[in-house]
Amino acid sequence: MAVQNSAPGQGPRDPQREEMLDDQAASVVRHEERLVINRQQEETGRLRLRKYVVEEPVRQEVTVGHDEPDVVHTPITEEERQAFLDGSELPVGDDEMILYRTEAVVQTVRVPYQRVRLVAQRTERTEVIEDTLRKERVDIQTDENRA
Repeated sequence: MAVQNSAPGQGPRDPQREEMLDDQAASVVRHEERLVINRQQEETGRLRLRKYVVEEPVRQEVTVGHDEPDVVHTPITEEERQAFLDGSELPVGDDEMILYRTEAVVQTVRVPYQRVRLVAQRTERTEVIEDTLRKERVDIQTDENRA
């Protein structure tokens, strides 16, 4: 009995016939182009924070003042008159009043009030890439002049 080189469900293989068909067969390999889209990042500019001092004039109103004495004469009361008349000598004495003035005193103080940072915010958009791709096609031509 002959040994068959075939898979179940297939007919017997003839290795000599397969070699002959491979030698006589014509074949081509098809190619086509495909898009490969990558992204690259490039520097578009630089920003730098630089802190410096400027001077600017400031104008602000402030109220200042001073005390001025004013002599006020008022009549005495009857009780005060009687007390004076009952005394034998003229009373001697003095009293004192303190006068004040206010002046503007200017000083400057340095206080932190704000932090300034640079941050980059990414803005993305969708672009449509258009290109032309080439593909190979295979047509079979027959020689119709054969007899």
